[in-house]
Amino acid sequence: MQLIQQYYSLLDAEYAALALRQEGIITHISSKHSFNMSGYVTGAFKVGLWSVLDGQHQDACDFICDNNHEVTTGISEQEMVELESSSDMKRIVNQFLIHAIAGLAVFTATLAYVMNKV
Repeated sequence: MQLIQQYYSLLDAEYAALALRQEGIITHISSKHSFNMSGYVTGAFKVGLWSVLDGQHQDACDFICDNNHEVTTGISEQEMVELESSSDMKRIVNQFLIHAIAGLAVFTATLAYVMNKV
């Protein structure tokens, strides 16, 4: 992933992401949740718009600068959905593993504490 641009407005970032998606470019907006909670609390005063596929980065930057730019690296909606589905599955597996490891660590620490008390 490569940063396309940063925005002080989440709405502007979402508008740019939608425009890029219509051209077949997959994007990700970072710091959405932190930005919504208030920058004074989280320190996130901007959100980042990222190109997910490195090969689409230059096309994305050129399109953001000039919406008349002809995108040559765009992919179909079906391909985007398939890529997003596979990344969602990876995210789910990663979250499961993180929770499982954290649970195991808590269990081990509790067991060690109990064993030391006995």
